[in-house]
Amino acid sequence: MLHVDETIGDYRILSLLSRGGMATLYLGRRTDAPEDSPPAAIKVIHEELSQDWQFVRMFIDEALISVRLRHPNVVRVDELGEHESRYFLVMEYVHGCSLAQLLRALGKKGRRMRPEIALWIGAQVARGLHAAHEMKGDDGQLINVIHRDVSPQNVLLAADGSVKVLDF
Repeated sequence: MLHVDETIGDYRILSLLSRGGMATLYLGRRTDAPEDSPPAAIKVIHEELSQDWQFVRMFIDEALISVRLRHPNVVRVDELGEHESRYFLVMEYVHGCSLAQLLRALGKKGRRMRPEIALWIGAQVARGLHAAHEMKGDDGQLINVIHRDVSPQNVLLAADGSVKVLDF
């Protein structure tokens, strides 16, 4: 696990965002960037999984797809890196929460999301997924990208009102 002020590649870790079963997500910034520049989200494979070539291959495949996919409803992936045998992705940082976090918070208050809001979020997710499904390779042929984990934790709701899908 990385700690605040440690570096990975060209990025300095600012804070821990979350830890999942396969990777840890950090908030970071390029070491050569001004302090007021936007931060990035840095997804780092757990050290023990970095030794599993099949898992690393999946991670690299995700990165190669995500780096090409540019759509307002998809989290932008800017870079795939490897530092001391640890693979990482540098993504846009989305200030907000996941749909899962929002649904949990509403549930704790005994509330539900209004149907029209749920439909709007669903439409935004569908736009992002459609962009992935329509993605073409260098040869002009469809790549046939399928998101295999469309779930509330993989839908981000930004403070600016945008909705973004992640983890292809």
